[in-house]
Amino acid sequence: MRSALLRGREHVEFGAVDTIAEGPVAVAMSAGGTRKSYPHTDPNEDAAAFALDEGGVLLAVADGHRGFEAAEVLLEHLLTHPAPQWTEPGGANPETWPRHVLAVLCDANAEILRERLNSEHGESRTTLALALVLPREGWLLHASVGDSHLFVVDAKGAQDLAGRGDGPLYFLGHGEETPETLAGKCRLGAVPLGDVRAVVLASDGLSEHQVGVADPAGAVVDAVRAARAAPAELRARESARALVETACAAHRRNPSGDNASVAVLWLEAPGNAALRSAAPPPPPGPPPR
Repeated sequence: MRSALLRGREHVEFGAVDTIAEGPVAVAMSAGGTRKSYPHTDPNEDAAAFALDEGGVLLAVADGHRGFEAAEVLLEHLLTHPAPQWTEPGGANPETWPRHVLAVLCDANAEILRERLNSEHGESRTTLALALVLPREGWLLHASVGDSHLFVVDAKGAQDLAGRGDGPLYFLGHGEETPETLAGKCRLGAVPLGDVRAVVLASDGLSEHQVGVADPAGAVVDAVRAARAAPAELRARESARALVETACAAHRRNPSGDNASVAVLWLEAPGNAALRSAAPPPPPGPPPR
């Protein structure tokens, strides 16, 4: 398994955009186009990660509140525990996804609470947008808590699978949880990949009222469309960077900045051939006799 994690505490220069890319997957992050005008604990409280192996790709974006710690602990938990299993062939499927992901999020929530006991970030909590893409099986498995976004982009536009609408805003790390209590606070499901061209996760630094862009879905479509002019191996990185830069430009126009984090998986429909070609090569066989 190959993986990457951008930690907000390591990226605090306003206006700078940092990226990590691996073939068809990329993460990008900025502390924002300008300083936040609202009360906050740390300059950058976001985290973004990916993991990929032969079976699939995991993408995650977490937006910390009252400190960076909860977002970082959450994504480190995902990369350490379920990611190696979920991204191997046969490691996940739509039928068992709700049960498995709720158990994982419950464990991650408990880890956030434990890590906070001896920390100055005693009230740190976080949102989450999580996507697990299984290209060979043709499925996108997803889960979200809070107001981060998970867009699927096809020829018709971008649809946000994580939008919470006007409902209450929940966080991981707010208090004790069970899989049953989390089920009422999560939006999760499984959708066929079909002709999806890209999967794009973003923190609300892209969309926050009077901070981010007025049309987040339109900004995602524009970034994906523009990236198609780049070589195939650079499209995930270019679209991730472009979307964070779009968010930062909005921050400079508006009264406040915010942290902006994005994760992108580029899928070439039909067949998702680009993703299949990015799987790690098999181990070498025995030397010839």
